[in-house]
Amino acid sequence: MRWIVLSLVFIPCLCFASRCPDPRLRQAVIGGDTISASVILDTKPLMFAQVRLYFSSGKTAWVGVTDKDGRFRITHLSPGSYRLEVRGWGRATILLDLKLTKEPNGQVPDWNVQLMENECVGAGFSLD
Repeated sequence: MRWIVLSLVFIPCLCFASRCPDPRLRQAVIGGDTISASVILDTKPLMFAQVRLYFSSGKTAWVGVTDKDGRFRITHLSPGSYRLEVRGWGRATILLDLKLTKEPNGQVPDWNVQLMENECVGAGFSLD
């Protein structure tokens, strides 16, 4: 009997673990002064979509478009919280945190953000 109860509780958690419970709460915390992102919609890159980045005050910080691979890059940003809007995808909050800029060994990670339909914003980094 215990096995059935555990299965019923555990399996739904696995099925929905990658989904955001509320798409309005999509957010990522990254280091550095650059947002490098890719946008996926219906399992395909969202090409030539309008992208707008806003300061926390609501003023526009940057406007651009995704490339043919659904990517865009915004550089030279100050630490803080930004609202990112992608036409055809939605919006996300991205927090640039200086504490995440360097690893303990002094290496600077290259942060990437992935925006996927109906899922949480993914953020990861690689060290060169």
